Amino acid sequence: MIRFLTQGRALPVTTCVLVGAVWRLWLMGNYAGWEESDYGNLAMIQGVLDGGFLHYDMNHMPGYYAVAAMVHAVVNDAALAGRIVSFGGGITALGLATALACRLGGTRVGWVAGALLVIQPEFALYASSSLREPLAAAFVVGALTALTRERMGLAGCLAAGAFFVRFDLALVMIPLLSVHAVGGSQREKLSRLLHGLLPVFAAIALWAVYCRVDHGTFAFWSHSVAVNLETGLGAEAEAPGSWWQNGAIISAGLAGYVLPWRIGWLLWAGLVWASMRGLRQSHGLWRSVSFCAVLMVGLWSGIGFVGQHELGHNLYWKWLHPLVPVVVPLGALGLWHAADRVSRWAGTTTGSVVVAVAVIQALGSNVQETQRQRLRSEAWYRPQLELAKWIEVNVDEGTPMVVDNIPACWIRRRPNAHTMVSWFDIELQSGSEEAFATWLRDEGIEWVMWFREEWTQAPRVAPFLASGGQWEFGEIKLIERDREDGYGWIWFEVVGS
Repeated sequence: MIRFLTQGRALPVTTCVLVGAVWRLWLMGNYAGWEESDYGNLAMIQGVLDGGFLHYDMNHMPGYYAVAAMVHAVVNDAALAGRIVSFGGGITALGLATALACRLGGTRVGWVAGALLVIQPEFALYASSSLREPLAAAFVVGALTALTRERMGLAGCLAAGAFFVRFDLALVMIPLLSVHAVGGSQREKLSRLLHGLLPVFAAIALWAVYCRVDHGTFAFWSHSVAVNLETGLGAEAEAPGSWWQNGAIISAGLAGYVLPWRIGWLLWAGLVWASMRGLRQSHGLWRSVSFCAVLMVGLWSGIGFVGQHELGHNLYWKWLHPLVPVVVPLGALGLWHAADRVSRWAGTTTGSVVVAVAVIQALGSNVQETQRQRLRSEAWYRPQLELAKWIEVNVDEGTPMVVDNIPACWIRRRPNAHTMVSWFDIELQSGSEEAFATWLRDEGIEWVMWFREEWTQAPRVAPFLASGGQWEFGEIKLIERDREDGYGWIWFEVVGS
């Protein structure tokens, strides 16, 4: 077995998986997460386990949380369980994508793709946290791998798994399976289609029925789509023409700037060339991977077109994750083909220099972006995590608190008796100091965590707490005990309630 793993095409796969695992394990201790979602997932994992695997949030799909809750039942820790599943999904996707690159263009393509996948920012960082995207990526690359072996039934089941983790991936998997099925044996087209598509459509039907029973609607996508439409720049468009223009700008920026910055500019050029050429190939691996890449980039930029969040919004980073193990192998293939042409014109050394420059540029930008995201996470989210740990040690269970976001989610990762009130649940006249003081006194609130972000509702309910320090009304006094101004929160102790 050891000899097999260190020879031929297996060597880059084995090497990259081992190096990638070490890098991601280091990141686990030095990266505090993508955003609130990492910690919200912990509470949802705990909720699935507590609910006997019967209740799931409609917006987030059941796949990741069901698997993580199973692991949680064994390890008895939602945080550990979430990271195990994300890490496992990320490493699986890394290994399968490197193997896919080797099959596309040999070991030289595998080495380039694998090295870049080890260090690519979103692909590495999010597998070191507790996000569902790494598991989705593993299902997508797994389905592609099954298609390369013409195992339509297995590919369909893996595609159904991708849907159960992220419902939008059905928009990629269904056309991919269909095109690959009809491109094979002429006499078995219908059989291949049925084997590939039945698991996906069965999964969609089962989830729609579940949502009708548990959430009152078959349209499981409705709330998630509505939220992104309401919070993006498109909601601010004053005329239909402006909406279309905004969407086109965002889509072009994602495909033509964000993507090449994240995978490397020359690798992006290789991706464009390899995809265009691959789509003209006959039925086979190159064509199917190219079609999948086009579909996934199209879905990603399409989400940007509809939702229209600003181009630098970190939601795009998370949604980018499942694309990476598909586009990087294809980009590496295109890069080597370009280097071969350069070698024929200007010599082998020149061709090797082209590849070296491409890899160095990609690695440099990837390291820079990884460090930027990691430091932002440590500055904005680590302090909230530390506050949550302080609360668990120093605040008695049953003590009423106004706490939201990361601290609340972290505390809810396991059963406890902490009494936490969300700003969303405080129905008071906006900005009324008297009403707020009365409510604090009546509810016996002893601690308040105020947030600067408008969406948290804290600025709506209590804008007078924005300056921190000390605030008082009647016998109620709030005294600042801690704060962090990057993300924007203040921790108050309540006196007199």
